[in-house]
Amino acid sequence: MNVQMVCLADQYISQVNAMFPGIPYMMGQLQRHRVWLLGDSGYPNLSWLLTPVRNPWTRAEERYNEAYGRTRRVIERTIGLLKARFRCLHMTGGSLLYSPKKVCQIIIACSMLHNLALRRQVPFLQEDGPDGGVVAAVEPVDSDEDDTEDEDIDNRESVIQQYFQ
Repeated sequence: MNVQMVCLADQYISQVNAMFPGIPYMMGQLQRHRVWLLGDSGYPNLSWLLTPVRNPWTRAEERYNEAYGRTRRVIERTIGLLKARFRCLHMTGGSLLYSPKKVCQIIIACSMLHNLALRRQVPFLQEDGPDGGVVAAVEPVDSDEDDTEDEDIDNRESVIQQYFQ
């Protein structure tokens, strides 16, 4: 199962793709203006997808990585909140013993209910657990592959030059 999410700074989920080979489901659409998405270093750097600089050499690249990390933590907190609110999505809540199609639908439904709970300001009730009730988001696994294209690296470099010099 592969799940990709896009969230806003206020932890609303604006897009979620829950995919199992051959069974894609999607909720929400991104607005049609210029946006960059953040991906961990397992993703290639693309013109619309920014990844961290693996070995920063300049102070601007370090500032970019710091800003990237602060921004990336928003989605990690959002995923942690989603898993804490809907324990069936977290490993400690057990596993979803349903068909892949049904699991995709459950993930989408939980994401929609998460947004509804935020919109209606439903208080979050923490349970006493081994980690104090806070479920940590799963950290992405970094890949050692470097499949970036020159023009995509140039895009990240132009972002670094424009915003982090």
